[in-house]
Amino acid sequence: MIHEKFVLRSREGEKLRADLRYVSNGRRKPIIIFIHGFKGFKDWGPFPNICDQIAARGFVSVAFNFSHNGVGEDLLTFSELDRFAENTFSRELEELSDVIDQLISLDNIPIAAEEVNSDAIGLHGHSRGASIAILAGVRQRLVRAVAAWAPVSHFDRYTARQRQEWRSQGYAEIQNARTGQSMRLNLSLLEDIEVNKDKFNIPASAKKLTSQEKGLLVVVGSEDLTAKPEESESIYGEASKRFAELDIIQNTGHTFGAEHPFKGSTSALEKAIDLTADFFLRYLVNHPIPFPE
Repeated sequence: MIHEKFVLRSREGEKLRADLRYVSNGRRKPIIIFIHGFKGFKDWGPFPNICDQIAARGFVSVAFNFSHNGVGEDLLTFSELDRFAENTFSRELEELSDVIDQLISLDNIPIAAEEVNSDAIGLHGHSRGASIAILAGVRQRLVRAVAAWAPVSHFDRYTARQRQEWRSQGYAEIQNARTGQSMRLNLSLLEDIEVNKDKFNIPASAKKLTSQEKGLLVVVGSEDLTAKPEESESIYGEASKRFAELDIIQNTGHTFGAEHPFKGSTSALEKAIDLTADFFLRYLVNHPIPFPE
């Protein structure tokens, strides 16, 4: 398997550090873009292993870090907390769009044109990244399928008191339980949520996505306490059942039993990967009906 590290640039000139994985065989392969979530990054825990498996099953796998996810040059630590504080959902949607555009044109992508089918793109996100994938999938014509692992059904997850304190001091503060770091969120994030409430309606976007005859797979653990199964159910509930499916994996949580640093896979994670690979095969290789121009 070929594994290349490379850097893309957002429309604002920001670095988008990325990984490309594929099996070189001269066949045009659909692209799967992996999108990490909040306090996540492309090299977290099982994510590289997941991308390896997706590539091994006949796809071109691309994973990248959002420019303001807080992880810097070493790719593993939150060394850019000032940038993390300035992140917004709108920024992430723009950067994902920039990645998709460059994959379609193959600008600055280290792969030969005969190895990739940039007319067939799938988005695969985890947690907040899953919800970003749903929102982006509606807006991108060549995205034909979205696999959403443990998605959140809404970005506004703050109480009235939290909002008031956020406005009063100009930022909110959260703890990273894994690293012990205190991480700030600037007021710009709250303003982004409030101004773009309709744009960020994730269940409505799932409905629109499937009305475009694009596939939607929602996978969640029955014991997920971060993005509870009810959130996945509300997203799936709005989607056309002709093009959507919901799988609740029993006795597992938000990361399907995997950890960071990665200590090995789990049966729940392997099931999620199998469901996802089969889903993308159906929608990107054998779409149930001709994809509209």
